[in-house]
Amino acid sequence: MFLIRIIKKKVYELKKSKKSAKHKANVFVISIVAILAIALIGINIDKITGNATNVPSFSQKTTISIPLNEKFINAGDYIHISVTPGPKCINRIVGVYDESEIRRATVQPSSAEFGSNKKLCNPFTVKFKTYGEWTPNEDESGIFFVKVFDYETEGFVTTTFTIR
Repeated sequence: MFLIRIIKKKVYELKKSKKSAKHKANVFVISIVAILAIALIGINIDKITGNATNVPSFSQKTTISIPLNEKFINAGDYIHISVTPGPKCINRIVGVYDESEIRRATVQPSSAEFGSNKKLCNPFTVKFKTYGEWTPNEDESGIFFVKVFDYETEGFVTTTFTIR
């Protein structure tokens, strides 16, 4: 009888220690999952918040402009295109598109001024001579678009001019 009592006591202690080890294992697994979840949220916070945490709202946006006196020109005239990059810079290639969204020409600042970087973060102005063949037909509006790729918005920033 005494032996049975000792065996029962040992079995009880063994079961209790197994439960304790199992409980500790569960706490460990839950802790690891919680840490991974917090890390995953931290890594993707800009995607979750829509980049609201990334750049202050008062930061300068990319702008592209053509002087007012060059908004309506004749084919073969020059235009001056001024670009001010936003916080994440722009692609150096400035595209000139017709009203059908077909790129007719590209222009970029001289490499002597900005080096050969594909990405530009400093303001610049380029001078571009339109082509004489760009005179619009009677069924065309003569509207042309100047576009530059902005790395902040991951899209094009656009302005227009018209050839008479």
